[in-house]
Amino acid sequence: MKKAKGGNFFVKHKFALSISIFAFGLILILSIVSYSPRDEANLLSLSEIGKIFTGDELVRIKLERTKNWLGFFGAKLSFLFLNYLFGYSSIFIGLILVILGVALFLDKLSKSILKFSFYLLVFSFLLSIFLGNLKLIFGTDEFRVEVCGGVGIYLADILTKLFGEIGSMILLLFVFFIFIGFVVEVNFYDFAAKASDSLLGLWSKLKQPQKVKQANIKAVKQVELKNAKGTEIVITTPEKKDFEKVEPQRSKPSKIQPGAVKDVSVRKIDFKLPPVELLEESDEETIADEEELNQNAEILRKKLANFDIEVEKISITPGPVVTLYEIVPAADVKVREIVSLADDIALALAARGIRVIAPMPGKGTVGIEIPNKKPSIVRIRSVIESPEFKNFEGILPIAMGKTITGEVYCDDLAKMPHLLIGGATGSGKSVGINTIIVSLLYKLYPSEVKFVIIDPKKVELVNYRKLANHYLAVCPDVDEDIITTPENAIVVLRSLVLEMNERYEKFSKAGVRNIQDYNEKVKQGKIKSTDEIQHFELPYIVVIIDELADLMLVGSTDVEEPITRLAQLARGVGIHLVVATQRPSVDVITGIIKANFPTRIAYQVASKVDSRTILDMNGAEQLMGSGDMLYLPAGATKPIRIQNAFVSPEEVEKIVDYISSQPGYDRPYELPSIVEKQKVEINTGEDFDELFEEAARLVVRFGQASTSLLQRRLRIGYARAARIMDQLEREGIVGPQIEGNKAREVLIGSENELDEILKKNR
Repeated sequence: MKKAKGGNFFVKHKFALSISIFAFGLILILSIVSYSPRDEANLLSLSEIGKIFTGDELVRIKLERTKNWLGFFGAKLSFLFLNYLFGYSSIFIGLILVILGVALFLDKLSKSILKFSFYLLVFSFLLSIFLGNLKLIFGTDEFRVEVCGGVGIYLADILTKLFGEIGSMILLLFVFFIFIGFVVEVNFYDFAAKASDSLLGLWSKLKQPQKVKQANIKAVKQVELKNAKGTEIVITTPEKKDFEKVEPQRSKPSKIQPGAVKDVSVRKIDFKLPPVELLEESDEETIADEEELNQNAEILRKKLANFDIEVEKISITPGPVVTLYEIVPAADVKVREIVSLADDIALALAARGIRVIAPMPGKGTVGIEIPNKKPSIVRIRSVIESPEFKNFEGILPIAMGKTITGEVYCDDLAKMPHLLIGGATGSGKSVGINTIIVSLLYKLYPSEVKFVIIDPKKVELVNYRKLANHYLAVCPDVDEDIITTPENAIVVLRSLVLEMNERYEKFSKAGVRNIQDYNEKVKQGKIKSTDEIQHFELPYIVVIIDELADLMLVGSTDVEEPITRLAQLARGVGIHLVVATQRPSVDVITGIIKANFPTRIAYQVASKVDSRTILDMNGAEQLMGSGDMLYLPAGATKPIRIQNAFVSPEEVEKIVDYISSQPGYDRPYELPSIVEKQKVEINTGEDFDELFEEAARLVVRFGQASTSLLQRRLRIGYARAARIMDQLEREGIVGPQIEGNKAREVLIGSENELDEILKKNR
C-alpha cells in the first residue's frame, strides 16, 4: 500500500516537479551565458545579502554594476558553479536539467534519455579537467579559474603531480578517445586493424580479413509508456538505415563443367547471373502506427484483467504483417491460463490469426502474435537486395522472407538437408517454391546446381522448361523436361536413386566422404580420371515436388521408397529434396517421410490435426494465408513465423527469359537411364531363379501378374517372389508397377511367344 501511495504522490506532483527541474536548468544556462567576472555582485558575501532590503548604499551600487541577465541571483549562481564546480562546462548540467524536465513533463522519460544525460555529465567532468590542465600548463592571467572550475583545477593539479604536464595531457586525450568511442559504440578492434592496414600497406590489406557483418546491425529505438493501470508498455521499432551497396559473393564457373555427356568435360560457357532490375521494386513497408499498437495493448491488458490475469509489462515489436506483443505476467499467473484465452483475445481484437507462444524461447515472457490491420507485401527484390542475403555464405542459399520484426531470414538448403512444405490451397506453397528456385538462380551458376522439377499440376512450374540447357537435369527414359505425370515421376525418382549410387561409387574410389571434398579435390587435380570412371566437378541437384499427394494416390509404394532412400542417403552426394503438399494427412506425409525431413514449413492449414502432421504441434491453423508461414529448422523446438517473399509469375518469366537468352549447354544434364541399367544387369549373366520359367508361364496363363499370386501358387516368400517379378519385368514379360498394389500388366499374349523369349535366355 505504501508503494502505491508513493506512486500516486509522484504522478500527482509530476507536473510541478518537471516544471521546477526545467526552470532551474534554464536559469542556470542563462546565468552562465551572461556571466561576467566584473559583476561586483559576485563579491557580495552571504552576510551582506540581507542589506539589500535595508537600502544600504554600497550594496545598491554593487547591484547596479551587475550586468547578469538574471541580476544578483544569476550572478551569484553562475559564480558558484563556475568557480567551485566544473567551470564553463557547468552549462551542460543546465542542459541536462532542461532535457530531464521536458521528458518528465511529456512522460517520455526512458532509459535512452537517462543514458544520454549520464554521458553528457561525464563529458562535462572530463572537459573541466582538460581545461584545468591547460591552465596549469600555460598559467596566464587571462586563463581564469572560471574556465575550468574548482573541480577541474584541483583534479588537474593531482594529475600533473603524478604524470607531469605532458603526461597528464596525453592521458586525458586518451581517456577522451576511449569515452567518445564508447558513446558511439566504435569497434576498436576493427579500428586498430584498419589503422594497421594503412600503415603496413597493400600486403597487410590482403592479409587482413574483411568484416562485412557489421553492416547488418540494425539500430533499435525503444519508447516506454505506462498506462493508467501502471502496466509498462515498451514499443520497439527498427529504425531504417542506409546500407552501403554490397556486391554479392558469387562463385566463378568451373573450368570443367558437367553437361549432357557425363564421361567427358564440356566447353566453358559465358554466363551472367540475372540482375535485380528484372524484379519489381519493393513498396515502402509500413508498420502499425503507435496509436494502433497502444490501443491493442490496452485491449489485451483489459481482456486478461477480466480473467484475473495481471500483466506487469507489455513489449511490442511491430513488423510488416504481424506484430508481436510480449507480456510479462504476474508471478502467480499460470501460463496455460493465457494459452486457453487465445479465442477470447481474438474476439476482443476482432482479428484473425492470433497465435500464442507460451513461453517465448529464451525469454521469461508470453508472446501473442496479432496481425496488422494494413499488412505490407514483402517482395522478393527487397530480400534479394538485402545485405543479409548478398553476404550469406551458404552452399544452397534460400531467401525465406522476413520475420515479424522485419528482418530478412535466409537459410542453407544443403544444411537442412531436405525440406517438407505443407499448407492448404491458396496459402502460398507454389509462391514459396518459386521463391526457393529464384533465390538459387540469383546466387549459383549452371555448373553449380541442377533442378529436377515434378509438377503434377502442370501449370505452376512449367515456365522453367526454358532452362533445360542451363539448370535442368532430365532423365533420358521420359520425354518431359518438367515432369507432369505420376508415371514419369516414378521413373525420374528411380533415376535419381541410380545417380546417387553412381556418385557414392565415385566417392568411394576417390576416397572422399561428401560432394564438397570431392569437388575440391577434383579442382585441385588430386583426383585423376581413369578408363573406368571420369572425374569432374559435380553439380548439386535440387529435387522439387510441388504436389506429393497426387503421386501418392497413383502409387504410394513406388513413390515413397525412392523418396525415402534419397532423403536418407542423398545429402552426402549433393541431392536435396523440396517436397510440398496441400493435403498434409498421414497417408500422404507418412511416418517414414516425416522422419527424414527434419526441416519443415507450414502454411495456413484447415485444422489442428494438419498442423500437428506437419510440425508436430499446433499453430499453423491460426496463420493468415498469403505467404504467412511457420518455419521449423532442423533440431528446433519452436517454429519461426516468417512472411514469405512474394515473386509474381511475370517476374519468374522475366528471369527465365533472361537466362534462356544466354548461351547454354548443347543438351541438359542427363540422369542415368533405368532401361540401360536393366540391360546391363541382364547382359552380365545374372542367374535366373529356378522358378523363373514356371512363374513366367503362370502369369501368362492367368493374364495377370502380382507378387501375391507368385507367393500363393509357388509357395515362396515375399522377397523371392518380388525378385522373380523384377526379373520378369526386365525380360519384358510383365510391365512396371505403376498403380500401387494392383496387378501388373502381362505383355506376352501366348505361351508360344513366351517360349521364344525363354530360348534366347537359355
